[in-house]
Amino acid sequence: MSGEFDYPIIDDFQQLYEDGYRCINYEVNANDDQFTVYLKNFEQEKTMVLKCCPKEGMILKNYIDRIS
Repeated sequence: MSGEFDYPIIDDFQQLYEDGYRCINYEVNANDDQFTVYLKNFEQEKTMVLKCCPKEGMILKNYIDRIS
């Protein structure tokens, strides 16, 4: 899967995924025009938010949908 998903935002997501975080929701936030991914580590009961521009967000959304 590397070539089409060779973006820094994917690397950031993969690192969080390796740290135990899972995507619980994603959306385009109309207030700041950012793609927002909400992540949760269920073992540690911690949450994280990952933001990027909508263009990168669609790439990240496709990646998340493929691994889900």
